[in-house]
Amino acid sequence: MPFVIWLHINIFKSLNTRYSSSYSNQANPSLIQECQTKVTMKPILPILLCWILATSNVIGQNSRPIISNLNLDPNWANSTLTISYDVSDAEMDPLEISLFISDDAGNSFQLTDLVSASGDIGYPVSPGTNKQISVDINGLSGLAGPVFTVRVVADDLFTVDIQSLVDQVDSNLMRSNLEFLQGIRHRITGLPHLLESRQFIEDQLLANQLVPGSQSFLYSSNYNGVNVFGTSAGTASQQYVVIDAHYDSVDDAPGADDNGSGVVGVLEAARILGSYPSKKGMRYIGFDLEEEGLVGSIRYTTKAVNDMDSVAGVFNFEMIGYYSDDPNSQTLPAGFSFLFPDAYNQVANNQFKGDFISNVGNAASSGLADAFEGAAAMYVPDLKVISLSVPGNGAVAPDLRRSDHAPFWDAGYQALMLTDGANFRNECYHTPEDTLDNKLSFTFMSNVVKATIAAAAELAELQHGSSAHADFQAFVSVDNPDPCTLKAWGNPAEPQTIVLAFGTCAAHPVDLQLYSMNGQLLMEKNMEALPDSRFEWRPGHYNPGVYLLRVRNENKSSVFKIMLY
Repeated sequence: MPFVIWLHINIFKSLNTRYSSSYSNQANPSLIQECQTKVTMKPILPILLCWILATSNVIGQNSRPIISNLNLDPNWANSTLTISYDVSDAEMDPLEISLFISDDAGNSFQLTDLVSASGDIGYPVSPGTNKQISVDINGLSGLAGPVFTVRVVADDLFTVDIQSLVDQVDSNLMRSNLEFLQGIRHRITGLPHLLESRQFIEDQLLANQLVPGSQSFLYSSNYNGVNVFGTSAGTASQQYVVIDAHYDSVDDAPGADDNGSGVVGVLEAARILGSYPSKKGMRYIGFDLEEEGLVGSIRYTTKAVNDMDSVAGVFNFEMIGYYSDDPNSQTLPAGFSFLFPDAYNQVANNQFKGDFISNVGNAASSGLADAFEGAAAMYVPDLKVISLSVPGNGAVAPDLRRSDHAPFWDAGYQALMLTDGANFRNECYHTPEDTLDNKLSFTFMSNVVKATIAAAAELAELQHGSSAHADFQAFVSVDNPDPCTLKAWGNPAEPQTIVLAFGTCAAHPVDLQLYSMNGQLLMEKNMEALPDSRFEWRPGHYNPGVYLLRVRNENKSSVFKIMLY
C-alpha cells in the first residue's frame, strides 16, 4: 500500500476512534456514495476514506483502561512505599496514572499531598504489566493509622460515552432485585426483612467497587437506625454527587413502589457507575426511617455532611415505578394549578395521565433540575418529564417536601425529588397492595434511572478509566486513650462482642473501625458517645483472635488491641 494512502487511513482511524460517540450497526451505503461524489481526489483514496467514516462500527468505541494486580510493599525504615500494578488498554493509548492516599478507608483522599511519587505515574504512561511507582511516605509517619488506603487511577483522557452507560440499564435485573426487596420493611412489624434488605443493599454496593460506609443512630428506645452508603471519592474535589432512596416501608405495606422502586434504582446506578473514577465523588445512599419523618436523611445532613464532605447535587428516588397512560389516572395537590400553572397545563392537556416523572426542585436547585431534564431529553427521549420549582425550601407546597430531598434543601444543597406522584397517582400507596405486579412499569422505572445516570455522570465529571484500591499497615503504636473518651475490650461471656465504656466527658460522636491485624478494614460504625454509658457492639462473625479497634472523634484517634472470642 502506498505510504500516502496508509497515512490517510490511519489518521482517519485515529480521529474516528477518538471523537465518535455513537456508532451505527452497519455500514451506510448512502453516506459512502454521498461522500464520494463530493471528493475530487483520485478514486481509490476517497473510497477508502469515506468507507472508514461510514463504517465506524468496525472500528468500535474506545474502551477504557483497566487497572489490576495492585500490590503494595511498604518499608517504614526507609519511608518508602513501592506500588506495582498492571494496566491494560485495548487501543494501547497513552494513559494518565494518578495516585491517592487515604486514612479513612477510601472515603476521602486528603493525605495525597503529604507524599511524593515517581515512576510509572503522571502522563504519558503506556499500558503494560509490572508497572511501578516509588512513593516517599515520610509525611505519613506521624499519623495514627492503623492502615492507609492507596488508590491508583488510570485514565486515557477520552470522553465517556454517556449513551453507552444509559444503554446498560437492565430492567430485568431491577425486577429481580425488587422481587427480593418486596415485603414489609418496618422496624416493628417487619424488622427481619428490614435488616436483610439493609444487608442486601450493603452487599450490592460493596460488589460494585464502592467504599462501604454506614451511619448509626438510636431511634426511640429500642431501634438502632442505620443509613448505608457506598462511596467513590472524587479525584479532584471533596464534593459528592448523591443518588439516594429510603429502604424502609410503612408497617402494613410490602413497599414495592414505596420505596423498593427507588432502592433498585440506586443499586442499578451504582452497578453501572461504581467502577468509574470521577472528578467529583459519587455516593449511593439507602436512608432508614424516612417513613418516621425523614429521620435518616435529617440525621445525615446534620451529622455526616461537613465542609470537607459537601454535596454537589442530590438525586432522590421517591417512588419511580408507577405508570399509567389511562386518562384521569393522575391527580394533583390542592393549589397546584396556582403554584405551577405551566405544569398543570401540561398534565391537563395530556388528559391527566400518570405517564410522566415529576422532577421536583426548589429555586436553588434549578440548575440541577435543568440538568436532569436536559439529560432525559438527550439520552432518554421516551421519558416524559414535568419539572416543578418550589420557592424557598418548599414550605408553601408541603406535599413536595415529603421525602429525603427536603433535609438537603434545608441544609442549602441542590436536591431533586424524582417521583411518580405517590398517592396522587398510585392507588396502592401505603396499602398491602403496593406490590410490583400492580401497575409498576419496569420500562418507566428504567428510563428514570437512565436519565439520572446521564445527569449524575455529567455533574460528577465521570472519567474514562478505572481505579484500584489496596491497604498498607501504618507505623503506629497501640496507645492508651484518655479514660474520658473510651475503654474497650472483648467480652469473653458474649462471643463476637466488643464492650465500649465511656467516661464522664460530654456527649460526642465517635467513629469505630475494626481491622484485622494485617490492616484489612472489616467493619465500621458511627455512633454517639454518651457520658458514663456502656455499649455492646457486635460487628459481625469473625474468627476468634486479636483485632485492632480504631476509635476517632474530632480531637483524638486511638487504637486498641481487642480479643474477639
